[in-house]
Amino acid sequence: MYVKRAPGSLAEPWRVALAEAWDAYAAGTVPVGAVVVDVAGRVVCRGRNRVLDSAVAGQIGKSRLAHAEVNALLGLAGTTLDPRGLALYTTLEPCPLCVGAIVMANVRAIHYAARESFTGSIGLLDATPYLRSKAIVVHPPADPMVEAVITAMAVEFHLRVGGPRVRELVSGSFAVHPGAVRLAERLAAGGDWERLRQMPAQEGFAHLARGLDS
Repeated sequence: MYVKRAPGSLAEPWRVALAEAWDAYAAGTVPVGAVVVDVAGRVVCRGRNRVLDSAVAGQIGKSRLAHAEVNALLGLAGTTLDPRGLALYTTLEPCPLCVGAIVMANVRAIHYAARESFTGSIGLLDATPYLRSKAIVVHPPADPMVEAVITAMAVEFHLRVGGPRVRELVSGSFAVHPGAVRLAERLAAGGDWERLRQMPAQEGFAHLARGLDS
């Protein structure tokens, strides 16, 4: 049973991060969004995956390094904010690149909305004495419906775009959220992305959430 919570009812950092993820999905790149928030919970930077999309001011694009977390953290350049008081919210469990970027940016809290069993690397924070010394506080996924929708988007993207290790990714995702993978397979088989990408974020997320029950 999934929690029927619309994106609009979530906390502001999650609403913004999910909107960024949807924009990435609609643009045809990996559907991940991220934000950095201050001690009051205000969004101070935002970014999305642009691996297959063009760069914009202050963010990188058309690069294998153009991940959502990296682009959000780049927004801190030139600010006077103490990074140790900031938190990063990301829609998908950070990969090795993004874990490293968060550590070296000196941000001390990570919230992620969905597990990623293939490249997700939050466990690296325990890998060495240096990483452990950062004492980064990790907040794992808390909303099953949001996690399932994000997983479905990510799996559908990889099924549509292809790649030599897609089957490994799909298999790992199935172990975490079988319903999300089944939805992604239906979407990919039906060629639904062209229609989905035209929807506003909240409508698109609601459509996918309904599909999880079918």
